[in-house]
Amino acid sequence: MIYDFTFHNRFNKIRRYEIAARKILGVDETDPEWIIRDRYLKLAKKYHPDVNKDSEDLFRDINTAYMILTKKDFDIENAKFLTISEAEIDEMEREYAIERKTNDYYSYWKNRFF
Repeated sequence: MIYDFTFHNRFNKIRRYEIAARKILGVDETDPEWIIRDRYLKLAKKYHPDVNKDSEDLFRDINTAYMILTKKDFDIENAKFLTISEAEIDEMEREYAIERKTNDYYSYWKNRFF
């Protein structure tokens, strides 16, 4: 039998990018979608390239973060952040684990829902 382990890699990327997206927008995982949208609109107005000429990459990251958190069918494989490196995403993931007092993402969600 042939196993496909690409799902595990995709899930890890979704998890990592979701943590980074929440950090960029400054929202928590318990916040409803209207709070995420409100925070997105405030940041988009502040960092729009027409208003702030030096923030084009940050504006794109804000849009990517919003898409990751709100669109269920968002193409995560081609998503990337322009102002955040992979090392910074790793650090955000470690901080997330410390804040939640759990070593892995799966046990956090398992404890939350089951």
